[in-house]
Amino acid sequence: MSSSGAGSLTESLAGSVRWAVVPFSPAPPFRLYAGPGHEPVTVPDADTVISAARREGDAELLSYIVPGKAQPVLVLDDPPGAHHREVTALRLLRFANLSPDEQQRVREQADELLFHLEPKRFNLPEQCAAMITALVRLHIDAIGSGEALGRLYGNDSRLLGERIIRYYGFDTRSLLERQIRELAARRQERDRNA
Repeated sequence: MSSSGAGSLTESLAGSVRWAVVPFSPAPPFRLYAGPGHEPVTVPDADTVISAARREGDAELLSYIVPGKAQPVLVLDDPPGAHHREVTALRLLRFANLSPDEQQRVREQADELLFHLEPKRFNLPEQCAAMITALVRLHIDAIGSGEALGRLYGNDSRLLGERIIRYYGFDTRSLLERQIRELAARRQERDRNA
């Protein structure tokens, strides 16, 4: 594990709100790092970058200069292993950006795209909601090592997961079918042993 950032934490990141350095998605014109002492190279569109990558085969070696921001995020998972140290998180939206009517809908969990983070449970600079539409990938060393600003408990994770599944249109039928078959098999085994 790393000695800096969340990589040194021993507790679970999943379901916690934490400070992190969050990059924005690259958008044209793309600015590419050209090395020490050189001005960034500006590329006007995605097709130019893709065409060069296909010719040269080193698309993953490009270093993009993108804006980023230190901000709280809701971390959804833990890193899957030592070989893959990234997590998925949701950006937060400040209530100041919502009308009073929208704020009330969010507080009532009536807005499918915004998940309310109750102020009494989350120590945020201001009242916020997690944006279902704003998934980001973060390396765990981009997450601050300080204490969590709050954590999802109980029914919150299930409700949030359902909203994510609905918004992104994930097909969970085969997963549910497999779980039903496993439950039925366990019940049959228990009935045989009774």
